[in-house]
Amino acid sequence: MSKPKMVILADIASLRVTCVGFKELVQGLLEKFDVVACKFYSYVAKRNRDYNEYIAANGYDTSLPSASRRRNKLDSRQVIDAAEIARLANVDAVAIMSGEGDILPVVNLLKSNGIDVYEIDVQEGKYTDIFSGFIKVPPSALREGYTAPASKKVVVKKAPKPVVQPARPAPAPAPAENVHLAKINSILDKYKK
Repeated sequence: MSKPKMVILADIASLRVTCVGFKELVQGLLEKFDVVACKFYSYVAKRNRDYNEYIAANGYDTSLPSASRRRNKLDSRQVIDAAEIARLANVDAVAIMSGEGDILPVVNLLKSNGIDVYEIDVQEGKYTDIFSGFIKVPPSALREGYTAPASKKVVVKKAPKPVVQPARPAPAPAPAENVHLAKINSILDKYKK
């Protein structure tokens, strides 16, 4: 029986995996899948020299860094390619290594077309449950000096301070004229009856 076909969409700027680490990752996937294609996003030949020979030898595709990635941390071409894969539906699984953008619509699109979607990352994230599976990248596969981004701390909002109403000043004693007028009015009221 043949293995399920898999495509890998790897944004190598989002997770700084060395070429040696990536090869080990692919070797692990080859035990279960037939990796038919791989596309690297945010690829710069000068910066990613260790990948150049590997990409050329395997006939993999690359995509230069996108200006949109700076704004939303997710390469829009990676999303477009995943949507194209969903439309063609000629593979059984897609493994995605992406930035922190909203990948959920792409995952849902692929899964609705019967394609299993796997997350590739160092640690499980907040959307891991949506994926069909998780492919762990060992920290040893990362570039030297790079560690996985720490998960964001939950910020507990403090209750607002109660608003203290300013004390109202005691009413000032009535001036002598007002007291005098009050007495006159009370005397007049007796005679009005």
